Formats: sequence, C-alpha cells, structure tokens
Amino acid sequence: MLRTAIAALLVVTAVAAGTPAHAAGGRTTIVVKDGATQPVFDYAAALNEDVWVEAPLDTDHDGVRDRVHLNITRPGETETAGLKVASLIMPTPYGGTAPDVPYPSVDVDHLPQEGVHSASKAALAADRALTSLNTSPKAAVSTWEYYTTRGYAMIAMDSLGTSTSTGCPDAGGRDEQISTRAVVDWLDGKGRAFDADGNVVSARWSARSVGMYGVSYNGTLPIMAAITGRSALRTIIPMSAVTSWYDYYRANGLVVAPGGWQGEDLDIMAKYVLSRANPEACAPNMAYLEQAQGRDTGDYSAVWAARDYTAQAHKIKASVFVIQGLADWNVKPKQGTQLWDALGVEKKLWLYNRGHGSSCAPEFAPAMHRWVDHYLYRVDSGIEDEAPVTLENSACTVTENTTAWPVPGTRQVTLPLATGKPRTDTFTDNGRTQTAAQLLNAPANRLAYPLPPLTRDTRLSGTAWITADVSADRTAANLTALLVDHAPDGTATILTRGWTDPQNRRSLSHSEPLTPDRTYRLRWNFEPVDRTLPAGHRLDVVIISTDYDYTLRPLPGTEISVRPVSSTIQLPVVGRTAL
Repeated sequence: MLRTAIAALLVVTAVAAGTPAHAAGGRTTIVVKDGATQPVFDYAAALNEDVWVEAPLDTDHDGVRDRVHLNITRPGETETAGLKVASLIMPTPYGGTAPDVPYPSVDVDHLPQEGVHSASKAALAADRALTSLNTSPKAAVSTWEYYTTRGYAMIAMDSLGTSTSTGCPDAGGRDEQISTRAVVDWLDGKGRAFDADGNVVSARWSARSVGMYGVSYNGTLPIMAAITGRSALRTIIPMSAVTSWYDYYRANGLVVAPGGWQGEDLDIMAKYVLSRANPEACAPNMAYLEQAQGRDTGDYSAVWAARDYTAQAHKIKASVFVIQGLADWNVKPKQGTQLWDALGVEKKLWLYNRGHGSSCAPEFAPAMHRWVDHYLYRVDSGIEDEAPVTLENSACTVTENTTAWPVPGTRQVTLPLATGKPRTDTFTDNGRTQTAAQLLNAPANRLAYPLPPLTRDTRLSGTAWITADVSADRTAANLTALLVDHAPDGTATILTRGWTDPQNRRSLSHSEPLTPDRTYRLRWNFEPVDRTLPAGHRLDVVIISTDYDYTLRPLPGTEISVRPVSSTIQLPVVGRTAL
C-alpha cells in the first residue's frame, strides 16, 4: 500500500456551495439538473458528528461487542427539515498513529521452503496515510464539500482496531468484513450505534442508499463489505485496491512483497494499522496471523481463501467501478483486472498507466460523480450509456474508451524463446546483491532471449505468459521472468515481470520439493500491461532467480537451467503481429 501522505487523491475540483433550494412547505430536496445533483446545500451549515457502530463481534475478547468509529458530515437540512440523504463512506485503517513495526529480514541463508513437503503448516490456521482525507473530513474540502453540498452524507470510517474503533484488525479477514458490513446495516436501519456519551443514536436521516470508495486499503474495505452479499450497499469504487491478499503477498506459491515494502506480510500489515488504545489486547490475534500466513511455504490456504475477494466476486450485488494503475507495483495490475473479469454485476473499469494511487485525468471526477448519482440517487446521469472501459496514459490524458479489456482485437501470440537445435542454458543466482535492472547487464546471473525486432508499432494489451522447461540444483528456488523493452539505442526498460515457486508447480496449496537437476515444465503469468512499442524496438524475455526488490533473498549460488528451444512466451498482441 502507498506509504506517503496524499492530500487529495480523488482530484475532485472544489466548488462553491450555492444557496439551498426549498420545495413547497419549506422541505429541502435534492436538486438534479442536466443529469447531475447540484450544490444547493450550504456546507457551512453542515452537521458533523461522531458515532460508534456496534459490530456482531468481540474480537478482543473483552466481553463487549466491538465498535467501529464513524465521523459523519451531512447537510444541516437532514436535522432541520427532515431531509434523507444517501451516504458515501470512505473507510480506512490509517486514521490513528501507526506503531513502529519492525520488518523481518528477507536475507536468508536458504529459502524456507527447502525441506518443506506440504502445505500443512500454512493450513493450520498508501498510502499508509491518506489521513488528510480520513481523519479530518472537513479539511478535505475538495471531496467532502463537493458531495455534501450536493446532498450526500460523507462518512469517514475507522476500520476495526484502528484509531478510536475497538476490536482487532485481521488484515482483510472475516472480522473486518463483518464489521464493515455492520456500518452499512446501521445506515439501513439495522443494528445499534452510540455517541461519545454512550447514548444510542440512529441514522434517521439515512435514505438507506450507501456507496463506498477509497484508494488501496481504503478501497479494499468496500470490497470486503460487498462480498457479504445483498445490502443497502448500492455501489463501490475501489481504487488500486487489493482483490486477493494472496496475490498481494504471494505469486504462484512464492513469497513476494508489495513494491517498496520488502518483508511485509499479513501480520506486519495488521500490526501496522493496530492503532487503537490498549493494542496489547490484540496480541493473540497478531500471533495467529504470524503463524497462519504460512511464510515458510507461500502456499494458498484457508487464511488466504478468506481474503480472496475475486474468488468470492459472485457474492457481490452492488455495482462496481474499478480503478487500477497498470504501472502499480504495490497493488499490482492483476488485482484490479482480475476482479473486473470476475464480476457479474454492473461495472466499469478505469485503467491508468502510472503507479499506486488513482486517476489524475480531469475526466475522472465527473465520471465518478455520474456513477455515484446514478447508483445512489437513481439519476439518469448517462453513465450507463458510456463505454465500460476507459484507458488513461501516464500524462493523465484519457486515450481510449472501449467495450472491453484486453481491448477488442487482442490475440495471444506464442513464440519460442529460441530456435535451432535443442540446448540447455545455465546461470547462477545472484539476486541477493543485484536488482533485476542490474542483472540485465550481468550475463552470468541471468538468461536473456531476444525476440525479433518489431517491424511496426505493436500494442500489448493483457497478460503475457511464459512456459519454460527449467531445472535447479537445489530442492527449492526463486524463479522470475522479465519482459523487457529494448530500444534501438540500447536502452532497456522492464515492462512487466512475473514470479513462481517451482515447488507449487502442481498446486498453489501444496509444495513439492524439486529433484535437483530434474527438468520441469512450468507456466506462469506476468503482471498485465497495456503498452504500445514503436517499430524498431525489440522485446527480450529475461529469466532470473531472486528478484531483489520483491522475493526472499537467499545466498547466491543456486544454478538454474533452461531449455529455451522448447520454452515459449505468449504475448497479448492487438491486431496484426509484427513479431
């Protein structure tokens, strides 16, 4: 997740609130003009209140049900004129002061899965900030004022065990899912909530129409609420959000860190967001996560299945507007695109070609407004008639609106890594001391297979796959593939990469040690891309072992062998191939 403060990620242009409009009898109403709610409510008169929603849980085992804190900003007319409004929630685990959590070292003598023969141990069981938006909603005028003046209750929610919420975080698990759903239910007239003095309060102002949005973990919590099934939750807008925690901390059986946060895992994340009072009450919960995450094998287990929202996408009944960065190496591109593919509800996808965060195109904020109006107030905003997929480049410019992604006309083109007589190529792992970019210029420590130079501009749209005949001289090894754009002037740029654990060649949930020097056919994916390469450029497939910035880093020396003539790369090429 993003770990730096971002003041206004939603990029909603600030507007001046207009004069409230009054219907007959003095009762204030939502005003819609030209297919959009209008800023008719006086933000200076908005009400701000703190409530704590009771969840049907007692995760800290203190004999009292957990409570989730909300800070609510709503038009004053909800109190003075009986106006009922829709709610737009931005949940966050980052509202409190984060504790200092030590990260484990990723420099190891050998990979921990060496000698591990099954997944039984595992089966036992940012963004860090955005606080300017989360904990002080009135300070985030561009977002809070924009929607409050148009007749929405804007709600900042502190997730379980964070800030002044009680209970214990569980890094995307069932506890956070249930407690987030409890907030939606309270806005639907179900359950209880309390003010700071312990008095029961109700959301009598709620129109029982709820949306949720946010970036990264803040966008993951809405997905958690949505997979609990049908409710008053009408739409979610997850931006660069985790759709599978397994894919956030693992890749095809390999322990893989989010970009920039080497060593992080489920337990580290939970400990980091544990900012409630008396955090020691959650010590057993943290110990469970540390044991259950199965860092020794990287295997998929019940812990990960509970946090695999893509696998549970069929439970989502709310509409979904997915925003995902195609150059995001924190919450990687696969996260958003795999959820999009799995959804069976009304949906929209916005892909931007930059790193972790959200769209910066001027068209995005109005699109979000049209989406929210349509699904929370049933406004005929025109959003349902727009193309379901929007692509934005690295310069914040919308380049394409289309019907699908990968874009129509994409086909998979399969090429051998090498031609000629069968041969075996070998390299020695040295990823502990060299990054992937440095290894491009270290022939002894990688294998590089250049594809033919492009004879015309060529667009890749989707997921590339590699199938390789591989052996290692140990029972376990890291295996990483890089897809590299090689320009005519010699400049090499890593377009995308993918990782796999050969021990999980048969199953993500079961590790099998390698027989040293035995050749195995392995197939694994790269992260999705959408890039156009100019004519004259060349794609290289580069195979390394340890990926310094992402994988565990064993001592150098493991020998990896590849049979390139029988190995292939599968590329998602748009239109005619120039390969």
